[in-house]
Amino acid sequence: MAKYALPCALVLILLAGGIALAGHGAEAEGEAAASEGGGLFSGTFGDSLWTVLAFVALLLVLGKFAWKPLLNSLIARQTHIEHQLRTAEDSRLRAEKMLDDYKQQGLGIIRQAAEQAQRHQQEMAEKTRQEVLAIRHRAQEEIESARAAAMDDLWKQAGDIVLRVGSEVLGRTLTGTDNQQLANEAVAKVRQTGGSQ
Repeated sequence: MAKYALPCALVLILLAGGIALAGHGAEAEGEAAASEGGGLFSGTFGDSLWTVLAFVALLLVLGKFAWKPLLNSLIARQTHIEHQLRTAEDSRLRAEKMLDDYKQQGLGIIRQAAEQAQRHQQEMAEKTRQEVLAIRHRAQEEIESARAAAMDDLWKQAGDIVLRVGSEVLGRTLTGTDNQQLANEAVAKVRQTGGSQ
């Protein structure tokens, strides 16, 4: 602010001196113009010269101490705003790239989760199928075991019936060896003729 004080004081002194001279000359001429009936623009050449000089001095002082700093500050502000706009645009582009990256990562996670769910579903279906096959196999083994037990029981009952029928038909009591031999022969015949069907 101190550097502007001297030029401003110089301009003010020049303006004050010019106004004083113009005012002194205007009084003398004002009396003459009043007697002649002069108008607003009636004045002397000195008044006009001092007015032009004061205006030029004012322009020079304003140009050097007001317009240049003002223009420089406006240019600096414009540069700062352009820099901020470029920075904001770069930030926006980085943010969009990060958003795209996160979207891709999200899609990858979803795809991976879907594949994992599908694998889990297939594993569960395979496990269920294995359990069903195991249950079916156990059921068939139990059926075969029950069938074999029933067949053995049936053959024993058939042997007992044959022994009772044989003792009634023959009318005599058979020994244990005879009974066993007759039972075996009867069972063999039954098996050959249709017991295996």
